[in-house]
Amino acid sequence: MSRVRKLILGHGVNLRKSKPALKNQIHIFLRIWRNYSHHDFGLERFIRLFLASIQFFTPSLYLKQLAYGLGTTSKKILIEFYVVSKMLLPLIALACGLFQSKAILILIIVFLFETIIYITSLIFISDASRESVQPRRSLALLFVNFFEIIFDFAFMYIYFDTTQGGLFSRALNDGTGAVYFSFVTAATVGYGDIAPIVPFAKRLVIVQITLTFVFVGLFFNYFSNLLHKAQDIDTDQKFKKTRHRPKKS
Repeated sequence: MSRVRKLILGHGVNLRKSKPALKNQIHIFLRIWRNYSHHDFGLERFIRLFLASIQFFTPSLYLKQLAYGLGTTSKKILIEFYVVSKMLLPLIALACGLFQSKAILILIIVFLFETIIYITSLIFISDASRESVQPRRSLALLFVNFFEIIFDFAFMYIYFDTTQGGLFSRALNDGTGAVYFSFVTAATVGYGDIAPIVPFAKRLVIVQITLTFVFVGLFFNYFSNLLHKAQDIDTDQKFKKTRHRPKKS
């Protein structure tokens, strides 16, 4: 059991209690409102205030609030489990053939909206947060978010095609076909074997392509810069240790 714990939590477990999530989110909003961390104005200020306030309606904030009292590392593991669960939900629904479940569709739309808010917040309001951004961990979660978006749209494609019918040039009768079309759309390959033929389906495809270009492309570049900064910090620390190391006589 201890080996499994070390496998998941590692050796450097932070047992310090995490701060209340709701209180921390209020703090973030007030820092932006009062221009404590960054002097914003105009459109940028509107976006930052919107992102700080809309997070009060996301499930992850209240999950963090419930995790209050746990160690910081344990809380982060719980959030990672939640993020992976969001990615697996549409896959499980597709595998079980729950193509016409309205409840699952609503959950997927809520989770997709939350993911978009989360990724955007990392860019615009991470400076107002008390929690430091860990580049490698954030990049790993970004990969999960990327696949979550693909699987979410795969479920939406097959849901609307089976409930309304005639949305695509070829009916999406199974989960594999829906995931395939979603991957092709995200990659903007466009083989032409499956194509949207009604305005609603075309709009849905446009939304997915927009998310792929605007969000995924932009944030990969953003986190790449963070990784370079982290590597520079590691290099500087190693250099300082080597510089101050006593010479052997």
